[in-house]
Amino acid sequence: MKIKLITNKKKPWAVSLEKKVFSFLRKHNFRIVKKDADVTLCIGGDGTILYPHHRGWVQGAVLGIGSETSHMCIIRKDKWRKELISILRKNKKEKRLTISAKIGDKKYESINDVVVHTHDYRVIELSVKINGRKHSFEGDGIIVSTPTGSTAYAYSAGGPILNPYEKNIEVVPICPYKRRFSPTVLSRNAVVKISVDRTSDLVIDGIFIKRLEKNENIAIKKGKGLTFLTR
Repeated sequence: MKIKLITNKKKPWAVSLEKKVFSFLRKHNFRIVKKDADVTLCIGGDGTILYPHHRGWVQGAVLGIGSETSHMCIIRKDKWRKELISILRKNKKEKRLTISAKIGDKKYESINDVVVHTHDYRVIELSVKINGRKHSFEGDGIIVSTPTGSTAYAYSAGGPILNPYEKNIEVVPICPYKRRFSPTVLSRNAVVKISVDRTSDLVIDGIFIKRLEKNENIAIKKGKGLTFLTR
């Protein structure tokens, strides 16, 4: 099996652990590669999966090593020796739903969520079309989340937690004025279109993407999916 290592260089524990993991994998006859990998092993927490995915660095199935606060990283940094080889050799895979956001001719793939948010603390008026049906409300913004992302920003904003391997998406308003729009769970085939009445920010998986112009349209629907290794 060919394994690509990606490490969060800003975390000293991850940098230190990378050297140990590298030697450990080589000792058990796994090949460490930079391309054409069967598995991308991310060391450093959930962000070490999100950012490389955004950059297109992930190859094959994903496996993460993180702390006790991680949701996507199923191996804990203090117990990695007990599980790493077993999970790799079992090679059990589960595909998670992702969502795709299209703005003009550009597409962005999201593991967690697509967020439109006011950039200057003034409320914005959002026009949201769900499968062609229009909704409008004022607020701080809106979150379109995958099941994986339902434990993150969407949950903090009042959305329900979904099983990470479910095939639904959810739409969660951020501080809607007079609560005119409530969190909504949709089928994976739903199409959500969003525009706002003035400039705002587009953030995908916690990564700032661009400043949206007034009435600029975003179309969000089911993405390509991402395969994770599981226990």
